[in-house]
Amino acid sequence: MTSSVFTKQSEKLVAMENVSKKITIYPSYYLQKLPGTSPLLFLREGVAERIIRLADRLPGQLSLVLIDGWRSYETQRCLYDRAAARFRKLGHTEQQVKEEMTGFVAFPSRDPACPAPHYSGSAIDLTLAEGQDWLEMGTDFDDFTDKAGLTYYEGKEGLSGSALRARNNRRKLRHLMECAGFVPNPAEWWHYSYGDRTWANANHTIPLYGGTEK
Repeated sequence: MTSSVFTKQSEKLVAMENVSKKITIYPSYYLQKLPGTSPLLFLREGVAERIIRLADRLPGQLSLVLIDGWRSYETQRCLYDRAAARFRKLGHTEQQVKEEMTGFVAFPSRDPACPAPHYSGSAIDLTLAEGQDWLEMGTDFDDFTDKAGLTYYEGKEGLSGSALRARNNRRKLRHLMECAGFVPNPAEWWHYSYGDRTWANANHTIPLYGGTEK
């Protein structure tokens, strides 16, 4: 597969700062001082436009908190190595490490035809806020347990008040994102994409974007 397959590969990465009063940036990996990070958050232009339209339609004090968008190869490599170390520390074999990490951290690649989702600029990690407070989602961002799964709370009886709030807030975020054309990651309630391979597979089409550098 060559980059010419991607119909919107020429789209620029755009910064998401100050694009809407309904969008706040929380650059988690920059704050953790990971290599290759920036205080700015970038998305492909078409992806950014969808996020801005979604945010501007949110009612009342509801808003979006964007945590991560385009991700450099260096950052992806650091995250992959860090996650692998966590799983090894838990006593997992190398085969188990590869299997467990599949849904959480993509393998880093500079190949534009086979990128990690964030390296394409078409994947986004985000949550919802009400005023200054982030809504309850059941886990923190980058939680590597089953509890982070998109539908973890679905079908469960006797949920506590906080668990019910988490379930309902995950449903709300998913509804908003899917109505805007995004596809969720089943293993991570915070991760959505538009135009990458996951999105393409879900929509039975080809990806719009390949990997890119700033």
